[in-house]
Amino acid sequence: MITPTTGLDAAQAHTLMHASTTGQWFAQAALVFAAYALTLALSGPLVRYFVLPRGTRTSWPPEGEAPARGWPRFDPSAVIGKCENIITVTLVLSGNEAGLALIFAAKSLVRSDAIKRDPGFYLGGTLVNLVWGLLVASGARVLLAIG
Repeated sequence: MITPTTGLDAAQAHTLMHASTTGQWFAQAALVFAAYALTLALSGPLVRYFVLPRGTRTSWPPEGEAPARGWPRFDPSAVIGKCENIITVTLVLSGNEAGLALIFAAKSLVRSDAIKRDPGFYLGGTLVNLVWGLLVASGARVLLAIG
């Protein structure tokens, strides 16, 4: 049977619709993946640029004597920052921006001593991470709504 709007029979129309839906799904998945990848890839350099003093070199593990138990495998600040990125993008893409308060509440509990010692670094890093994640995820959300 020929459909009046396309001139295609029902099987051809179904195949065309399925291909369009599948292509759209892959495009949306690629956009979501790109939002996570872009946020994770550039958050560290942005935090270092905006928060650390110029010329500061960062390396892990830090120079000097290691603690008795040894250094953690990864820099805890970097790991926490990447977790902040993932949470931010996930909450924005899912429309749960109010959950972003979770990041500040958790950080103030877990890193309270460090925040008291160097509030500019810890809170500044969190804010740079948050703003970057909000920008990328909001842009992705707009593009998802358009497409």
